[in-house]
Amino acid sequence: MGKQLRPILRTSGRLISLVVVIALLGRTAGAHSGSAHQPPAPDASVAERTWAQVALELAGPLCPVEQSLLRDGADGRWDEHPLLAAALVASGVRRPEVLARYQSRFDELVAELRHQVRSAGSAQAKAELAFEFLHRRILTGDYQLGSSDLREALDHGRFNCLSASILFQCLASRLGLDVRGLETPGHVSSRVVWEGGRLDIETTCSNWFRLASEPDRQGQPFGHAGRSCAVAGGPSGPAHEVPETALVGMIYYNRGVDLLAENRFAQALAANAKAVWLDPANSAARGNLLATLNNWAVRLAGAGQYAEAAALLRQGMALEPRYELFKSNYVHVHLQWARASCRQGRYTPATQQRGAAVIDRPDEVPLRRAHLDVDRRWRRTGSPPTH
Repeated sequence: MGKQLRPILRTSGRLISLVVVIALLGRTAGAHSGSAHQPPAPDASVAERTWAQVALELAGPLCPVEQSLLRDGADGRWDEHPLLAAALVASGVRRPEVLARYQSRFDELVAELRHQVRSAGSAQAKAELAFEFLHRRILTGDYQLGSSDLREALDHGRFNCLSASILFQCLASRLGLDVRGLETPGHVSSRVVWEGGRLDIETTCSNWFRLASEPDRQGQPFGHAGRSCAVAGGPSGPAHEVPETALVGMIYYNRGVDLLAENRFAQALAANAKAVWLDPANSAARGNLLATLNNWAVRLAGAGQYAEAAALLRQGMALEPRYELFKSNYVHVHLQWARASCRQGRYTPATQQRGAAVIDRPDEVPLRRAHLDVDRRWRRTGSPPTH
């Protein structure tokens, strides 16, 4: 489930709204902070992954490990990376030897589990044994909402619904089970499918199989941290299956939330772009990506870096022309830029800045007024600007 951070809403799923709250643009009335609670859809003429590619280019170069991962997942499935490796890379593992060490440890756990399920006959029996093994041998710590990093689960036993579901899927699939990610708004669980049946599993609830046999007790507080073990598809909304690439994209999305909360804009932009790349349907990541660009520009303008702020907003408008905050803040950046130049007696840069903005946004009344404002200022000095 999601939790309220300050000032960001985190979710282990994809479709919960994300609102980013920051200071007004340089104390100028009318400037806005970014909000992704109603993210605009990308232009239908632009493929979502092309949209994400543009954002990735803005964010900077990728390391070789992530280049390989994103290339592999571009078609919506993993061909070269098992789910465990992909999720570890998304969690932050960059060195191949570290990745190999985690995979080796997991292989040992799988061998131990296989020894225990040799006598299990049905798919459901195997799923139950894999689930019990997961909580007995791996998820030995506390449920923590922010623990979508698989390293926390494997090293310290801490988990949330996303990391627990991914690890269950990795374990059970190694037993030959057909396991799928299951998403409800703000939450992730697992589904095991076999011929003639299926079983939905709340992976964070260590008592789930006992509760499944006692339907009247489902929804009561059980398991870790007093969480309610509600049936997927219950009051939180309908459940739908998601591919493995989308599960990994959720890890990137949650990382983007954390990075944006720390004002690490370039890294937050990259994390959300990777989430969109792996799951083009992730509208929350798209909205957060746009808000990150906007808020990065706001922060730059507040620091007097007007040229850099305007450049980011121009890139944002090219990426998503219908995101209104880019347009309005682009105007305010140029207004502040011109006024700052006037205060410093640098009227030629002021007229250039306002002129550039009017060329870009000729329909903006505030910019036309800014012409008059700057003109009045330099006339009062008795020395018109030179060109």
